[in-house]
Amino acid sequence: MKVSVTQENLAKALNQILRATIQKPNVPVLANVLISTDKGKLNFAATNLDISVSTWIGGDVAEDGDITVNARLLTEFVSQLKESRIELLQSGQTLEVKSVDNRAQLYIIPADDFPTLPVTEKEPDIVLNALDFRDAVTKTCFAASLDQTRPVLTGILLESTQRKAALVGVDGFRLSKKTLKLEKGSEEDLKIVIPAKSMLELAKLISDAAEATDTLNIFWMPQKNQVLFKFNEVAMTTRVIEGEFPDYQQIIPSERVVRAKIKTTELATGVKIVSIFARSVIGNKAFFKLKAADHKLMMSTNVLDLGNNESQVNLVDIEGDDYETAFNAKFLGDLTNAVTGEEIIFESNGVSAPGLFKDSDDEDFLHVIMPMRLD
Repeated sequence: MKVSVTQENLAKALNQILRATIQKPNVPVLANVLISTDKGKLNFAATNLDISVSTWIGGDVAEDGDITVNARLLTEFVSQLKESRIELLQSGQTLEVKSVDNRAQLYIIPADDFPTLPVTEKEPDIVLNALDFRDAVTKTCFAASLDQTRPVLTGILLESTQRKAALVGVDGFRLSKKTLKLEKGSEEDLKIVIPAKSMLELAKLISDAAEATDTLNIFWMPQKNQVLFKFNEVAMTTRVIEGEFPDYQQIIPSERVVRAKIKTTELATGVKIVSIFARSVIGNKAFFKLKAADHKLMMSTNVLDLGNNESQVNLVDIEGDDYETAFNAKFLGDLTNAVTGEEIIFESNGVSAPGLFKDSDDEDFLHVIMPMRLD
C-alpha cells in the first residue's frame, strides 16, 4: 500500500470509525482499523462485533493494499499533525505514516484476520432525511431501559409502513415516540428492535458527517439479524435485539379529563429546582398539582429530616378541574430536554392515569410518564 491523503480527511474518517473499536479486546484485531483501497479511494472500517462502521475518502493511490493497524494510536497521532498531505506506506509488517515534519511506524495485523463486514446488494427498505432520523433518536433513546434483565426494553423499536415510520422507546415507566415522514417506505410492514446504544452512535455519526439534505438509507437483513444504515460515504451496521416489543399503543392515553399548556422553559426551570430535593427521595418523587382557577402548576417534594420545596409555574392555558398526581422528577427533566417547542401540552385522564406530554411545535412527538402514588 502506498497512498497520499489530506490530514483533515484522514482524521475525520478515523474519528468516525473509532467508536466501533475495542480498546483491549480478547481478539487483538478488533482494536484495529482496516484500511483498504479500491478504484482510487480509501476505505476505513472497524467493528466490535456488535456494531461496525466504515467510511470512504478520496486520495492518491499509488499502490493498492489491505492492512490493519491500531485504530486509537493512528487516530491520536494523525489528529495532532498539521494540515498537510500525509503518506501511508506499507513496508513489510509496518505502516509508515509521514507528514511534513512527523513520521511514525505502526505494526500491522494482516487484513485476513479482520472480520468480514456485512454488505447487501438489495434496495433500501427505508429512505428518509438523515437529520430527521437523528433528531428522532435523541427524542426516544432516553426512554429506553438500562436494565439488561429485559433486553428488548434496552432497544428502540423501528416500525415502518409504506407511508411512515416511527421510533419508540419504552422502559416500563415511560414511553417516547417520534413519527417520521419517509421518502420511501418498506413494502411490507417492518418492526425491528435496535439497541439504543447503537442508535446513539448512529446519531453521533450523522451529526459528524451529514448535511441538511442528506438521505439515510436503511437496509433490513433478517438472515443476519442485522440492520445497515448508509448515508454519504458512511455505513454502520448493528445487530438487532430479538424478542417481542411491548404493545405500546395500549399505554398511550386516548381520553382526558384535564389539559394544560406550559411554557417549556418555565417547566424546565421548575423541574430543575424541585429535582434538587426530589433526588433525595425514593424514585425522585415530585408532586404535580394543577390549580385551574389560579392557572398554576405546583411542583413540590418533601425530604424526611432534610426539608421541602414548592415551585410554581404559570400555565398558558388549562381545560378541566384541579388535578394532582406525582411523577419522577428526573423523567420530567428528560422530557423538557427533548422538547424543542415553546410549549408543552399535558393531558391526563385521572390521578392514576398516565400523563401524556406533547410538543407544541412537533405534532409527531409524544411522551408518556406513568404516575406515582400520592401517599
